[in-house]
Amino acid sequence: MFGNLFEEEEDEGFASASTKGRTAKGGEEPPPPRGRSNLCGIRNQGGTCYLNSLLQTLLFTPEFREELFGLGPEELGCLEDKDKPGAKVRVIPLELQKLFARLLLVDHQSACTTDLTHSFGWNSSQGTNQHDVQELNRILFSALEHSLVGTSGSTLIQRLYHGTIVNSIVCKECGNMSQRKEDFLDLTVCVCGVSSLEEALWNMFVEEELFEGNNLYRCAQCSRLVTAAKSAKLKQLPLFMTMSLLRFSFDFTKCERYKETGRYSFPLTIDLRPFCEQTDTEDSDFTYELFSVIIHKGGCYGGHYHVYIKDIDELGLWEPPEEDCKPKTQKKIKEEVKELPEQKLQEDDPLSIITAIIAQESSKSVLLDQLGQKLMNKTGSSWSKRFRKHYGPIGKFLQSHNDVFILISNGTRVALKSNSLSPVADAPAPSEQTVNSDLHSEANQKPKPKIE
Repeated sequence: MFGNLFEEEEDEGFASASTKGRTAKGGEEPPPPRGRSNLCGIRNQGGTCYLNSLLQTLLFTPEFREELFGLGPEELGCLEDKDKPGAKVRVIPLELQKLFARLLLVDHQSACTTDLTHSFGWNSSQGTNQHDVQELNRILFSALEHSLVGTSGSTLIQRLYHGTIVNSIVCKECGNMSQRKEDFLDLTVCVCGVSSLEEALWNMFVEEELFEGNNLYRCAQCSRLVTAAKSAKLKQLPLFMTMSLLRFSFDFTKCERYKETGRYSFPLTIDLRPFCEQTDTEDSDFTYELFSVIIHKGGCYGGHYHVYIKDIDELGLWEPPEEDCKPKTQKKIKEEVKELPEQKLQEDDPLSIITAIIAQESSKSVLLDQLGQKLMNKTGSSWSKRFRKHYGPIGKFLQSHNDVFILISNGTRVALKSNSLSPVADAPAPSEQTVNSDLHSEANQKPKPKIE
């Protein structure tokens, strides 16, 4: 069922002797200890960086980790009995428990995943082949659900990651509505033609698709082809919302795969209420914080995965960044900010709106990843719905007004050009780089301290 995805290493366990991959045996030196961060890495079996990134994300998810450790031997059995006839041993969750325990407790620089991949039944022929992390996420969750049937953890994946979408088609002539519910553990969002997560979600859950012209809809109540509108809304939100960016596509003209490499922004916090069915639920139930981002570097036929994760439980030891701005500079910056005139908002002028949004911030700058959300909060509609038709993508608009806007803090924030100095204490000194030269740079794909 899960074969041909990973290769097992010849050595078993988690001991690593040297950078050349030898095992620690006999009189050989022991594996190196953890570094200053007090965190343990996971060794790559050859092409399993995507597995390592996903496992580290699950480890740093307190709700998942604690529920997994809460399953005892009375429910899962013991690994020592797995070869005994008639013994019911749930090997997959036990091996995952063992790996997590090593990552948390053993003073080694890295741990090995061969025992875990062996528990999935994966053979030794595909260790150097790379696969998509979204595919692995679904396979791993499916394997865990199957293995935990009959235990108190049988609903673990559903309780943490399951959500539902309602797809609706409304007849424009009689008003009859046809609905279909769809379950998901992760959402696949569009990258091509959009510049941000908010814009993609707006296109998915707010914009309607019309059936008209040669593409009519057969209404069951009218018993004929009619014009209709199709839409979708989020109905049930999971505790953890997983978004997968659809960067890998297929060019039917050239008959080859390709990867979308355009800049794509996402906010540190996002309100999903505009994309959900209308309910009386508290606003806080719709707000998500960005927890982890798994990054793929490379093309559609190869590359490398790594992950940025928010250390909620402070498992690691992190050193604060050095202050880049001296107190004297900070004082000067604050004095200059005070002298700025108050910006007036003109509802139909995007230049005025964005200028006002930036001017009203205490730092007189806005994170590029949060600009779309702030604009939606200010105007009540997204850039895509209100301005895209006349002004194009928001990134293109900023680029066309590089006489007004400037990127600061290594290109992560946008400020007014007349106000290019930012009082953010941990930001590097701004450079004279404009939106025109940096907005679509490949380097800007790097996530900020990172919805999963």
